[in-house]
Amino acid sequence: MIWKHKHSIGTDKSAFTFVEIMLTLSIFMVLASLGVGSYFNYYNFSLVNHDVGRVTKVLHEARFRAMKNPYNDNYGVHIGTGTSELTIYRDTYTPGNPENTVTALEQIDISQLNLIPNPGVTNEILFENITGKTQNSGSFTVMKNEFNHTFSINSQGAFE
Repeated sequence: MIWKHKHSIGTDKSAFTFVEIMLTLSIFMVLASLGVGSYFNYYNFSLVNHDVGRVTKVLHEARFRAMKNPYNDNYGVHIGTGTSELTIYRDTYTPGNPENTVTALEQIDISQLNLIPNPGVTNEILFENITGKTQNSGSFTVMKNEFNHTFSINSQGAFE
């Protein structure tokens, strides 16, 4: 007995065509590029928020130390220009003083310092003992790429 195959050449449609595969891959690449872009935007935003929290913590800590210490010491925050460092100091800022507490901001830059300065001092916020008031009211901005946050400090030492 002879078996005859009834398949004709070119009519078997069991595979995808090149055009179908390329169309599927191009749709996938468009969706992937949108997802990656959104991810990096969110990642940068979260890095800025992390360092904004660190700046808030440093300002709270300096004001708390000034208001709660029994030795009539004022405490302040020195804002490092070009270094993205915040330093908590007692009474007078002295670089390298072992009593200083230095916090390095990892992801953001400090810019637009608009503080009302003490004579000769433009980048420090000094909180007074007991009251927590400051003569260095004003604002400064922390930023990375298009994300930024502005801190405003009033004469009562409160900030937002």
